[in-house]
Amino acid sequence: MEVPGSSKKMIATQEEMVAAKVPLGYRDQCAHLLIPLNKCRQAEFFLPWKCEDERHVYEKCEYELVMERMLAMQKIREEEAKAKQSKVQGNNGVPLIPKTANA
Repeated sequence: MEVPGSSKKMIATQEEMVAAKVPLGYRDQCAHLLIPLNKCRQAEFFLPWKCEDERHVYEKCEYELVMERMLAMQKIREEEAKAKQSKVQGNNGVPLIPKTANA
């Protein structure tokens, strides 16, 4: 499944995420990495040093998604600023106080 505006594809299906009981807030393009991480956590009784590799890979994926969204938002802001600037420059030809016929 393709997510609009993202370079990463959804790998985990909805059925897999439901079967793994992934919360709705975590069902993103990195869910395929969260499923084995949660299985490892349960198998190792949530000891933080046991599943470091899985956690690192999952957190890197989430970081890349955040950075991608930040870059997209930055481009949108730059386009809006450019449009606003061109609108302001276009209004410079129109005087704020019109000249009267006798002036």
